[in-house]
Amino acid sequence: MNTTSRTVAPAFAALLHEAATNKKFVRIEYKTDLEEFIRADALLKASISRDNTEFLLTATGDEIPFNRVISLDGQVSPDFPGFENYSCAC
Repeated sequence: MNTTSRTVAPAFAALLHEAATNKKFVRIEYKTDLEEFIRADALLKASISRDNTEFLLTATGDEIPFNRVISLDGQVSPDFPGFENYSCAC
């Protein structure tokens, strides 16, 4: 999985860490390594770091790289400008 193509804004990374630490149930939007847009409701289990990349770990075992998260509970990452018009709770 190519996870090195984007950086993560520090404030947004802190939001992701906090949600994982509190084991929140969230609506998350992210892109896969094939650039597919995914919207899911997930229970966050933890945040983990591997090979200098941070991941959200969900209760179902999915690992989502921080740098692929577009939004968390409606809060759009500043690393994905323009997605605030695309992302919605439709």
